[in-house]
Amino acid sequence: MRASLATALFCLAVPTVIVGDARADGDSILTIGVGGGVGVRQAAGPGEVVETGFINQANVRLKFLEIFGIDYAMDLTRDPSLVTASDDALQFKAKMRLTALVYPYNGEDVAFYMGFGIGGAKIAELTRFDRPTNSYTAGVGFEFHVASHLSIDASFMLIVPGAHSIKNVAVARVNAALEAGDTEAISKLSAAGLGDFLSLDNHEIMLRILLFL
Repeated sequence: MRASLATALFCLAVPTVIVGDARADGDSILTIGVGGGVGVRQAAGPGEVVETGFINQANVRLKFLEIFGIDYAMDLTRDPSLVTASDDALQFKAKMRLTALVYPYNGEDVAFYMGFGIGGAKIAELTRFDRPTNSYTAGVGFEFHVASHLSIDASFMLIVPGAHSIKNVAVARVNAALEAGDTEAISKLSAAGLGDFLSLDNHEIMLRILLFL
């Protein structure tokens, strides 16, 4: 199912592309879309080696008043680290994400949006900002309206690790220095700021197919 999701959606959408017109129902007061896509995640903490992973995602997207949207995404990849948080590692991954969308431009053939989201392992964690499995995203995307009810979506989102995991890593660094008795290392320890984790190297790139009802 995971590997064939994008292919199945593409095959389902082909007749619509042939007979439909553009816009993907983007001018409706309220519309809902379903679909999925694939992408890559690249992330690492300060001084760490960048790691790259695969994303296989299912999406439900609600659009309203032409300029607002909410996207719910679930990663279908069978990766235990999506639902568990390490006590001494930054949390960049997320089993599911909830993203608020704003469309500064919503044209006949293409729409541009900005997105801000939160990730977690459970739905309840998408309403909190301090859970162990939280991570945050911010970025931009384009919806290409290829038919009256079909869009191809491409997005680039920066990833910021969750506040809880940042705190855990800071505590782990202090404990490691204390256990080693390295006074020099202890004196050099400093509190990590948000700027330490904002990097273009930490991102998710996604390509999706969305079928609007």
